[in-house]
Amino acid sequence: MQLIKDVVNCWGKEFKFYFQSKMIYLILFVYATMSAGFVLYVSDFYENTVANMAQFFIYQPGILATIIPVLTMRLWADEYKYNTLELILTQPISIAAVVLGKFLAAWSVAGIMILSSGGIWGMVAFMVNLDNRWIAINYLITFLMAGSLCALASLIAVFCYNAIAAFLGALALCLLTVMANFSYWIEKIIPDNVILNDLVKSFDFKWQFENMIMGQVGVGGGVYFVLLIVAALWTSLIAVEYKRK
Repeated sequence: MQLIKDVVNCWGKEFKFYFQSKMIYLILFVYATMSAGFVLYVSDFYENTVANMAQFFIYQPGILATIIPVLTMRLWADEYKYNTLELILTQPISIAAVVLGKFLAAWSVAGIMILSSGGIWGMVAFMVNLDNRWIAINYLITFLMAGSLCALASLIAVFCYNAIAAFLGALALCLLTVMANFSYWIEKIIPDNVILNDLVKSFDFKWQFENMIMGQVGVGGGVYFVLLIVAALWTSLIAVEYKRK
């Protein structure tokens, strides 16, 4: 129970910090602009006779992989810059609460950012008859996917004493995670091994996400993103514990 209270307190502090800066509003604007731009000008939105939100969701991994590092780059860099990390770690609060609180704050802002694209949903719904329940599910899937990117970016932030270094490192890791296509190379090297190909494909971030938003929602995809979050947070906890010593 105490851990939950500590996490909530840390989350509230970090969440408020985001909106004390005008930068967050610029980030929200850039995200909304990128999302609308990809849907209207990069995808086949105008040529497609059946407009649907797939043209929005399909680009979300790449967009979020670019934006989320901006949200996480100061999570730990400011603590190092102002020498407040030692103070935090000596307080009667667990390190797990600090790690979780910072992560949840970044994930919450990412959720608000994703919801800010609701205008696109409204526009498409005005043009065609959509399955709004399924669109809502896809938003939840996108939110879960964003959480895994926030966890990875937060992990990089733990190791960086400078916000710019944290941004560049997180950007590289997030883009690499999203763009990695292990199954492609396995099929090139061992084209006839179907079992190995399917196994390796299950580790592809974008493949898991696209499967889910295209209707193949199962336990596997959800577990994949949850395990990615848990692994990144666990590693972050170990890293902060090491710095404490």
